[in-house]
Amino acid sequence: MIKQMKYFFSPKNIAIIGASDRFYSWGNWIGANLNKYKHKNGNIFLVNPKHEEVLGKKTYENVLSISEDIDLAVVIVPASQVIETLEQCAEKNTKVATVISAGFSETEKGKNLGFELKTISKEYGIRIQGPNCAGFYNTAIPINASPLPSEYLRNKSPVAFITQSGFVGNTLSIWGANRNLSIGKYISVGNEADLTISDYIDYFSDDTTVEALLLYIEGIKYASRFQKVVKNISTEKPIIVWKTSETKAVRRAALSHTAHLIGSEKIFSGLIKQLGLIRISRLEYGLPVCHSLLRHPPLKGRRFAIMMIGAGWGIILTDTLSTAGFEVPELSDQLKSKLKEILPSYRVSVKNPIDFGAADTMEFRLMKKIIEIVFNSGEIDAFIIANIGEFAPFNEEARFLEIQQAKSLKRLEKHLKKPIYLFTLLNESDSDSVSKIKRKINMYHSMDELLEVIKASYKFYNIKQKLK
Repeated sequence: MIKQMKYFFSPKNIAIIGASDRFYSWGNWIGANLNKYKHKNGNIFLVNPKHEEVLGKKTYENVLSISEDIDLAVVIVPASQVIETLEQCAEKNTKVATVISAGFSETEKGKNLGFELKTISKEYGIRIQGPNCAGFYNTAIPINASPLPSEYLRNKSPVAFITQSGFVGNTLSIWGANRNLSIGKYISVGNEADLTISDYIDYFSDDTTVEALLLYIEGIKYASRFQKVVKNISTEKPIIVWKTSETKAVRRAALSHTAHLIGSEKIFSGLIKQLGLIRISRLEYGLPVCHSLLRHPPLKGRRFAIMMIGAGWGIILTDTLSTAGFEVPELSDQLKSKLKEILPSYRVSVKNPIDFGAADTMEFRLMKKIIEIVFNSGEIDAFIIANIGEFAPFNEEARFLEIQQAKSLKRLEKHLKKPIYLFTLLNESDSDSVSKIKRKINMYHSMDELLEVIKASYKFYNIKQKLK
């Protein structure tokens, strides 16, 4: 691990070189965010030779005019000025630098500048994030060196996101914060002139506050190092990956974006299997998968029980699971007899799916008994509960009962150590119950999302068994 990297996430003195009052500029976005950072023994220094004051604070003409040494330099100047700026930073014993500036290896003209950045890093010992990156944040401190409004970083989270696209990171951060699927630490790697995606993975492997990693990958530099660091972490912390394909159009887009070569799909697929990575089919499933792996007990088998009100969702969920290679087995006669003893005769079915019936739909205490009996039988590995959250529009009592039941199911899941997944198509705007439940408990709103979560959980459990 590169210990110097700790200065990104918990620096003392910070220099923002290119801080600006100009609205809708990187110097304004990041300058305003970092200006809120507080360290009991540190300071924020704003560098702008054109103005005596920016963002309500005194500015410095250059880094050399700052009296103290710098831990973190955030560089937001034209590409042609970056090398000179970093040389000045070296004189102030700067530990790490985040280079926001673009115009390096993603353009023909800037390729030599990219090589010079690497030389600067080696010569002076400054570890460099970027260039052409969108910064980073750490919600635990908190520190926000990204353009993202700090209101979206209000929740601490054990999930770290490492991305080769800055604005994908910004969008996903907002999306997750609004769904109780927050990112705790975020790094936009940019062109990787010095620090690569492998270095950040290595750093987070020793970070006890990080329990799962999400990666957006366009291409990998130094595949052997990537293999080494991933192999050391993938059985302890799940690594969820979304990687671009290798079509001609995608290759062209990636090269113009961050200068990353896509690389062979066949080789990368082999790495996925060899190293125990979990590849997702769509990036928006990344945060639900990460958080589900941390919030649910491990899925140790393929056998599912489904419980719902009305047969339709049972049929749909059975079809989805069966098509994906999971099982919805009929319960044994002995188990069905036990369920019939506690369920009124008008219930539709106890075969599996278990139809809770249209009558007495609010008897949620029965639901708990059913789950306990079925899990204790040893015939089932996981439960899917449909329809919770769908009665809130009817009346206040239903809303209250649904919320209490969701909390009860979460406690039951923890006690029994077997996963219970809550499914409904309704989202927060459709149901007040869903909105309140999702503040603390995972819910899944599409078949594809639920299936991605289930597949990832089953795969991670088997990865841990295989690579132990």
